[in-house]
Amino acid sequence: MSIVVITALPFGLAALAGALRSRLPRVIWTVLTTGLMAGLFGWLLSFLPVINAQGAVEFALEWVPTLGLTFSFYLDGLALLFGLLVTGIGTAIALYTGFYFDDNAETTRFYTLLFAFTGAMLGVVFSGNLITLFIAWELTSITSFLLIGFKGAKSPDARYGAMQALLVTGAGGLALIVGLVLMGVAGGSFELQTLITMNLADHPWYTGMTILIMLGAFTKSAQYPFHFWLPGAMAAPSPASAFLHSATMVKAGVYLLARLYPTLGNTPLWTNTLTIVGLATLLFSSLMAIRKRDLKALLAFTTIGQLGVMVALIGLPESNGLKAAMVSILAHALYKAPMFLIAGVVDHATGTRIIDNLGGLRRQMPGLAVITGLAALSMTGMIPWLGFVAKETLLDAFLGDPLALVVIVVSKALTVAVAMIVFWDVFIREPEEEIHYHDPGNGLLVGPGLLAGAGSVLGLLLPWTIIPLITPAVPKEFELYLFPGFNLPFALSTLAIVVGVLIFLVRWPIIRAQLPRIPTGEEVYQAIVGSVEWSADQLLKTQNGKVRLYLVVILASFVIIMAASGSVGLAIDPIQLDPANIIFEQTDILKLLLLLLAVGATVAAILFREHLLAALAMGVMGYSIGGIFLLEQAPDVALVQFLIETLATVLIILMIGRINTSHREQAMRVNFEQRRIGLVRDGAISVALGFVVMLFALASVTNRPRFDTIATWHIVNAYPLTGVTDVVSSIIADFRGTDTLIEIVVFAMGALGVITLLSAGRGRPQYNPIYVRGLLLQVPGIASPFTRAVAVLILPFALLISITHVLYGGSAPGDGFTAGVISGLGVAVWFVVYGYGEARERLWWIKPGWLITAGLALAFANALFPLFIGDAFFAIQKPAGIEAPVGLHIASTLIFEFSIFLTVFGGVSLIMEAIAHPDEMSSDLQTEASVSDEAANMVEEMVTK
Repeated sequence: MSIVVITALPFGLAALAGALRSRLPRVIWTVLTTGLMAGLFGWLLSFLPVINAQGAVEFALEWVPTLGLTFSFYLDGLALLFGLLVTGIGTAIALYTGFYFDDNAETTRFYTLLFAFTGAMLGVVFSGNLITLFIAWELTSITSFLLIGFKGAKSPDARYGAMQALLVTGAGGLALIVGLVLMGVAGGSFELQTLITMNLADHPWYTGMTILIMLGAFTKSAQYPFHFWLPGAMAAPSPASAFLHSATMVKAGVYLLARLYPTLGNTPLWTNTLTIVGLATLLFSSLMAIRKRDLKALLAFTTIGQLGVMVALIGLPESNGLKAAMVSILAHALYKAPMFLIAGVVDHATGTRIIDNLGGLRRQMPGLAVITGLAALSMTGMIPWLGFVAKETLLDAFLGDPLALVVIVVSKALTVAVAMIVFWDVFIREPEEEIHYHDPGNGLLVGPGLLAGAGSVLGLLLPWTIIPLITPAVPKEFELYLFPGFNLPFALSTLAIVVGVLIFLVRWPIIRAQLPRIPTGEEVYQAIVGSVEWSADQLLKTQNGKVRLYLVVILASFVIIMAASGSVGLAIDPIQLDPANIIFEQTDILKLLLLLLAVGATVAAILFREHLLAALAMGVMGYSIGGIFLLEQAPDVALVQFLIETLATVLIILMIGRINTSHREQAMRVNFEQRRIGLVRDGAISVALGFVVMLFALASVTNRPRFDTIATWHIVNAYPLTGVTDVVSSIIADFRGTDTLIEIVVFAMGALGVITLLSAGRGRPQYNPIYVRGLLLQVPGIASPFTRAVAVLILPFALLISITHVLYGGSAPGDGFTAGVISGLGVAVWFVVYGYGEARERLWWIKPGWLITAGLALAFANALFPLFIGDAFFAIQKPAGIEAPVGLHIASTLIFEFSIFLTVFGGVSLIMEAIAHPDEMSSDLQTEASVSDEAANMVEEMVTK
């Protein structure tokens, strides 16, 4: 359970950051967040003796037992190492962030995203199930996207970099989920603790699933040719770059490869692919890094190279590279994270990261110069820094491969030159122009100082620090020394340093040299994205607003589907009108009348020239269909039909009030005054479409399988298993509760999408009484004393009916959804009758955003609570010994219905408010509303009365 708490705590702090940060001074908040990260680090460290003793700590909560899915957590040596990396580096980042931002709002937003990412990353490394691992994996991509685009409102580069990172890693994620599902099916389990005990190399799916998983890991860890997104991600604030893009998120791919090594490794495909891709990434990025003059871009390419080193080491057979990989992971984090933080301090103090514009900063920032020197020495691999140990173990792991050694020595020499450039050109070399410097404060030095200091001393403390940490993560015995002696790896290491110094001395020809022109990964990415956008533009050209074109496309689709599947014959063959087999029921005449009414209302809606009458006619048509549902003994469906038709009619009336009269008259003229051939054409399209849809529906209904369906099972088991007599309610709230949960999330997102689209660019409404109060006065009879009195009475009655639907939805038609729509309609009537200004003034207590938030939070809490008491996800909880009134079902499903009600009520209210907002009125209507003050006063007086 402790692992769950450790993973959940960062999410909790992310949720509370907005409320806490505004109430606490900056120093206290910084101490609190840093202390929390340090506490998580210490808590994880306390698991080390347990893991050394028993190998792993496991915890599982059932999710979908029938599918073998669980919320399982698995903490072994590998997960612990990465967990300590996340929380350890995160401690320094949290401390640094407290002094980095000047704006309180930015500080709060960044901390929220930072802790959300921390929780997601811990979820990746602690997940014991492939599916939950993937969910956390995608959460890291989303939070990374938000952090890269943190300055997106002001920086196009931030927006571009964020989108590029999301698309590349997201595409890799799509490949990854397919590979993980194949792996789970092939292994017979989605649990990691089971999969890592088996080898799937002989499985027929091995090649496919391994390649897909590699693609996911390569895109996440920026391997060539997918590397290009990482330099673009440098638009993120420096603490994000240090945390995500050097120490943690980019190592998620490395972690995944190391985690699945026992199951997928030790094959030619695994070894050849990982070593070739890893070493190619190392060499390419090292060549690119030395040519970069932006500090963060330079550091980004060296990061890509080191990630290539780790991937290549994991590719070696018989676990021969895992020791070096684990040491490299730690060493790289302890020198590269402070390097990114240092770049942030330099940028903060001088306003630039361009190396050519810097120099001589040792005089203004001697402390930062010392910290940079320590990190640079570890980066170059000087003894006794931890970077030296990492370089020695890397060379030792590849001693049997001369070509790999050449690549590594050349790349490490270039890395030495890069480290010297960072230190010398920024802090020692005299600047060529005046630098506008301001003191960033000593608070920004503590975080990088701690990390660089750790990288400087841990090499001397190997037996007490590094070896105990990596021993549980390496599956074979190993030896690790600071200085193993004067051997070939040491000679090659020394050669790399010497060559690196020489490259640094002659660096300018290399920097300025013109390289051969070859297509880059980013160019391929831009070509793909450009092609997709071009295709989308061509498709959008078909969206010209002409309904006839859309109907023709739908008609063609139906015809193709039916022709390809042979459904035309299926639809026609069963049509047999044998009078002897026709049986009339008592309700058939009423059904026929309702059908005729629906057809008549539809024809009327076409012929009416008044939009309001046409809208009402469409409502009558919908009500007629609802009546047929009611006669077919489907009261729940009928109720939803009635409510949706009412809601649609109200929305149409609201929209009629938003569109000025001249535009509506023009639309009518287009429809009714076109040439006869146009009317014939439109009629023919409509009739043809209706006929084809009828055939399609007839084929579907008359050719259903004749065996018992799941409907019978639901009818038999609804009451015994859920305790409710309404089968529809049992399906919505229990049997398919997860579907309903997802649906209300989608509904909430749709409502937020509406408000986002309609609120773009609008400011505070100007309450002109002609359209704020009595917005629909131009529609006769809508805003009158009678309708105002009705509106006042409708809302409380709607709320009472809604509560009844929630409480008694288990024994009668109605549920949380219908309850939310009913209450939303009560609010909609206010906007129709009173207009935006007065409705918002009187209904101040209705907060749609809070209703949606409360509803979703309650729904998720209701679904997750059973997991914490050892039950299944969404399991029904019934209090014992409580006698409920007749028809009232006391159980956790009642809470779920209430959460649905809150979400739908909030969503409908939000949509109504967005549509009724005065600034959404067209400019022509506002012009019409700009009458004299006397006329406005007269209207105001009429409305008041």
